[in-house]
Amino acid sequence: MRFSISNLFKSKKKEVSVEDFPKIDFKGGSKYAEDEKNTVYLDFEELGGFPFIQTIIIGEFSTKIKRVGCTLTFVFESDELTIHSDNTDIGSSEIKNTPFYYTEIDFELNEEESKRIQDEKVIEIQYQFKEKMIRLKTI
Repeated sequence: MRFSISNLFKSKKKEVSVEDFPKIDFKGGSKYAEDEKNTVYLDFEELGGFPFIQTIIIGEFSTKIKRVGCTLTFVFESDELTIHSDNTDIGSSEIKNTPFYYTEIDFELNEEESKRIQDEKVIEIQYQFKEKMIRLKTI
């Protein structure tokens, strides 16, 4: 092996890999969907008698959105249901000592939508952020 000054200054960016996912021990929700580089944890919650969905995206995805929020679409076998984020400002936080990000998003919904999502088979979920779309298969 030869010594090279140019090798000293090369960027040593770590590649994000699927193998790194099991190392992240997240206990704040139920694993709901995933793709090659992201995992979604989803829980149905209730606050003051009103249902909402709390989702957390852990993985390579990172965003910072102000004033427009995002949508979440549940794809069923023969239909779709789209709900809107509770907050219009969405931001990702870097997870310490990893190349991954943590993005928490809450969504408003009514009793009928909550029951439908829980009762029917969801094939895929789709997040729409301005021009970015993430598609994840349910587990």
